Amino acid sequence: MTEFNKDYLLKESKVFCMFPWTHLNVTPTGDIYPCCTTSYDGTFANVKNSSLKQTFNSDSMKQLRLNMLNGDKTDYCNFCYKHEEAGPHSFRKYSIDNFGQHFDELVNTTNKDGSLPEFKMLYFDIRFRNICNFKCRTCGSDFSSQWAAEERLLPGREKFPILFQADDGKGTLIEEVLEHIDHIEIAYFAGGEPLITDEHYIMLEEMIRRGKTDKVLRYNTNASNMKYKNHDILKLWKHFKRIELSCSIDHYGERAEWLRHGTNWGEVESNLITLRNLDFVSFQINTVFSLFNYLTLSEFYTYMKDKQLIRDGDWHTTLYLAVNPLYYSATSLPKVLKEQAKEKNLQLISSHGETHPKLNELLTNAINFASAKDTWAEAKDQFFKHTRYLDRIRNEDFFKTFPEIASLETLHD
Repeated sequence: MTEFNKDYLLKESKVFCMFPWTHLNVTPTGDIYPCCTTSYDGTFANVKNSSLKQTFNSDSMKQLRLNMLNGDKTDYCNFCYKHEEAGPHSFRKYSIDNFGQHFDELVNTTNKDGSLPEFKMLYFDIRFRNICNFKCRTCGSDFSSQWAAEERLLPGREKFPILFQADDGKGTLIEEVLEHIDHIEIAYFAGGEPLITDEHYIMLEEMIRRGKTDKVLRYNTNASNMKYKNHDILKLWKHFKRIELSCSIDHYGERAEWLRHGTNWGEVESNLITLRNLDFVSFQINTVFSLFNYLTLSEFYTYMKDKQLIRDGDWHTTLYLAVNPLYYSATSLPKVLKEQAKEKNLQLISSHGETHPKLNELLTNAINFASAKDTWAEAKDQFFKHTRYLDRIRNEDFFKTFPEIASLETLHD
């Protein structure tokens, strides 16, 4: 075993990440990846034929660790590289901030071939199934049963499965995860929709039963449900050390209902206000930044501030820079509209002064990301194909919902 340059890797390296030493991500189809922000271009294994323990020291994972230790970039991590080009934050840096203290016990036990003597899951992010009551435009069937149901409308897809379960419902995955409860420090629940997923409640109740409630529970939720079967999530959360709640909200009103089909904005907004005012919950809004909301991002944030859902000096909002699919990325907005969006967001930044430094930083990152390249020419055909198809089968109207970017139709040619 080798002792690695801790200060360099944690503070200066542009590629090192703690997640390959602490974590594996599993999708509802059972595919295993190094984390949830990977490119998803190729799975490392599948839980139907490989355990988490086996995959943790697979050839792909060993090579990924060696690449990071040697300073070599890997395509699996392009999402974080792109985020860091636009601004200072990334999931890679999140891993260092939250698990860097384990460097000596984990990284310095790395064998020459990149393997580790033991797998301890410090960060949990397993998506057991794709069950969801929404079908968001920037999602897909792998993470939404509502999307999967729509797949059956396509010719030849009449028998497409609606519910995906990572281990085909055998229960082997949850059993393996429960073995790591003593080690888990941060449990991240996402989906599908985690608050209507059975395994989520199995884990919380087992943690409470064992007295292992000194955990941070992180959520990415659509904020549509606070009760499920006989479970009251607010009562369960009160047992735990810290709840970090990230609500996936891309807009308000009819734009929210179009972007995340299934949304009843009145109900969701009411839930957001309830959650925002809980003293035992750290609340934030997580917004997917896309072609759809760039021009009205300043209006959206102003609305959320007026409703006191975003407040001064809070851990209150994040911006997820949509890279894929390219036809929905903000980089694919035509130049003339990007200039309009940039000006509106700069005006909002100017109006804040020093009162919303975090929000100003996010708006600046959004501008930088969207301006980095222009991809309208290569994305426009796919944009109209997918948008019009979903509008037709969902009985929606993109141009009516987003009149500020209706000129896209005249820019198609």
